[in-house]
Amino acid sequence: MNSKIVSIIFIILFVSFSLGCVMPYPNFNSSNIVSAKDQQTINDKYEDEILNSELNFANVEVLSYDWFEFMNTHFTKYKTVRVIDIKSGKEYFVQRLGGYNHADVQTIDSQNTAIFKSIYGGEWSWTRRPVWVEINGQFFAGSTNGMPHGFSILDNGEGGHTCIHFLNSKTHGTKRVDEQHQECVTYAAKTKELLKEFLRNQSNIYKK
Repeated sequence: MNSKIVSIIFIILFVSFSLGCVMPYPNFNSSNIVSAKDQQTINDKYEDEILNSELNFANVEVLSYDWFEFMNTHFTKYKTVRVIDIKSGKEYFVQRLGGYNHADVQTIDSQNTAIFKSIYGGEWSWTRRPVWVEINGQFFAGSTNGMPHGFSILDNGEGGHTCIHFLNSKTHGTKRVDEQHQECVTYAAKTKELLKEFLRNQSNIYKK
């Protein structure tokens, strides 16, 4: 190796070592050090803020859109959605099988069938109940009955399909707007605060 290069390298190392000895160490202030307990508190607060921002409770809405103008094409055939029974707080998942005047749906499996049936006290019923239907992260005002009937394509123990109505939807038999279903839809549309409370309770369970 060229002696000149060796000399340069030696000078660089010497200067670096000398500066390291002369320059003071960084001045750490112990008062800036966060204790493990404080760090946990900060972490918990941060996680809460993230969770709340993700769920975005402040901006949660219960949407009520016309069935024929929007919902029929938004809630597409074979799409799986979450249905939340407003009065009981129970939730289950259904798949849309078809239907034109309203959505014909079936619970996705026997476990969800059991939840759905339990909402009606273990007995199938034509009684209308207000529901929130979650589609692509948005919540829509709906109404369901609890009486399986007609065709079915899923082996879930339900023995038929049920119906979910939305704003201005109609029955398939009479082809008329069902007043009881629309009353449930109207009720569901006015329950934004209940939905926020439901989501907060879910987030608390999640955090545990």
